[in-house]
Amino acid sequence: MTNEPRFDPMKEIQNMGEQLTKEIEKRIRTITSSQDGLLLDMYESDGDLHIISQPVDGMIKDSIEISLESNILTISVETEAEATPTSARYLLQERRFGPLSRSVELSIPVKGQEARAKVDGGNRLLITLPIDDSVYGNITVTPVE
Repeated sequence: MTNEPRFDPMKEIQNMGEQLTKEIEKRIRTITSSQDGLLLDMYESDGDLHIISQPVDGMIKDSIEISLESNILTISVETEAEATPTSARYLLQERRFGPLSRSVELSIPVKGQEARAKVDGGNRLLITLPIDDSVYGNITVTPVE
């Protein structure tokens, strides 16, 4: 008798299942960890909070919605791919089109009713929110009598 390992079909099926599960989990992690939403920069300057989005390919400017509820700013926009010839066959297609949305918690109070937003020539969304200084202030200390 030889000491060759015996072929075990059940063990092979189990190994294939484990490999498939690992590959699926890897793909799910890749998809969920990537920023499919809108990438933003946020900074404070001259009494305003400035928010700038990444350039957005195929932005439908009429679809932009910005809301501020409590201290949560939500930005939503639709994008669409440019037309391609009907005979085109993609060899690589990495850009995604459709709805994009992003919510961020603002750490400082702002005057939402005075917010301004525009899209610049590079298809970036620029939002300016005046900081609400009335929330900050000194507390008057009265002496104990």
